[in-house]
Amino acid sequence: MITPDLLTDSTRADGAHIDLGTLRNLRAQDLRPGPLPVTMPSAVTASPPLVIARPSLADDRVRADTRNWIAARAGQYRAADPGDEALLHAVETSVLGRPPVADTARAIDANLAEVYLWLARRWLDLARGSADPRYLNAALKLLSVCLVAPLPPTELAADTLARALEALDTVTVHPPRPSTPPPAAEFAAGAAAPAGAREPRIAVLAGADSRGLPQFLAAARNLPVVGVVLHEDGQRAQPPGSAYTSAWYPAPRGTRLRPAPEPSSVPHYRVHHRDWAAAAAHLAAWDTDLLVLIGMDVVPASVLGVPRLGTINAHNGALPGYRGMDAVAWAVLAGDPVVCSVHHATADVDAGNVLATCEVPTGAVDLRQAVKDTQLQLLTDVCRRVSTTGVLPEGRSQSGAARRYYRMHPALRQHLDAATPRLTGAAS
Repeated sequence: MITPDLLTDSTRADGAHIDLGTLRNLRAQDLRPGPLPVTMPSAVTASPPLVIARPSLADDRVRADTRNWIAARAGQYRAADPGDEALLHAVETSVLGRPPVADTARAIDANLAEVYLWLARRWLDLARGSADPRYLNAALKLLSVCLVAPLPPTELAADTLARALEALDTVTVHPPRPSTPPPAAEFAAGAAAPAGAREPRIAVLAGADSRGLPQFLAAARNLPVVGVVLHEDGQRAQPPGSAYTSAWYPAPRGTRLRPAPEPSSVPHYRVHHRDWAAAAAHLAAWDTDLLVLIGMDVVPASVLGVPRLGTINAHNGALPGYRGMDAVAWAVLAGDPVVCSVHHATADVDAGNVLATCEVPTGAVDLRQAVKDTQLQLLTDVCRRVSTTGVLPEGRSQSGAARRYYRMHPALRQHLDAATPRLTGAAS
């Protein structure tokens, strides 16, 4: 549908070719697809086959089941079906939409592209009916990869693209809501450690290229940090022009010189990507009481369970309402406060008890740095409390509606880029 010569580095990588020019190229005439065929009885479509999100496993039966699951829910767009949430997670955590999109598209034939386009249409309607922009985001990713797949159905692709552009035209970036900042620490003060008790031993597990690690170690230089395990990134190199692996933040309104932290004397040990046995061995050798995660993705229970007191992690969103990726971008889009949280790290990502929270002013000169500063300050506060009391506070369990977010599509990021000067007070 879109030939390789029409793709720039960024569109080839991230699928950022959703625009009016694309629509004009595709729609020389008013094209509309026919009805979605139902190929199997609706009795077998209670749950969608989640492997449809993996092109290599999407055989004829999986495709037929998915078509029928979508068709059986035609007109039901006021609220997401439980299967939509599961399928959304499967799609967002699959290769679909990840850079480079042009490479992913090579694994998709015309028939599978048609299934994905019907699913994108459902989610576009669901995003409008339920006011949940996550479904617009996932639909844009499906549409992006289908538009560069071999021979997708022209009529269906053009109609889906038209719906996506209409949905994007109606996206509103809400102004920040006034709010009362939550307390900077939500755990009980706790008693001092008993006389003669061993001072808790703190270790850090950080991404090998974490820019926040030196800042944390500088802030925690008077705390009993015994060692750092550096975890190498095993993801494939970021394609030229891609911003997919980077979280969205508005451009800083000015430069702010920050002194470089002094080198830390804490021992550092590097482990290969997902060599969790080596990471756990280092933590056990240090007799670790508290583990701090910095710049890490999902860490398995085999590592989280090594520290005697537990593991803590900082998240750049309010929990449980903003779990997952790009939490700052999604909060700004909705007009919600940007809130950082420190929580117990558990096998269920971003679901552990919350220990401390703090709101970040959206008018900060550099919102990215302000978020990082807030996260590291909260982590340091919790570590200092543990060092003083000898225990990790229980915190509060997460209550309220939980919602998981995923990396934001470039088309939605463009809306934020256009709106943030008036939202943050940045100079135009």
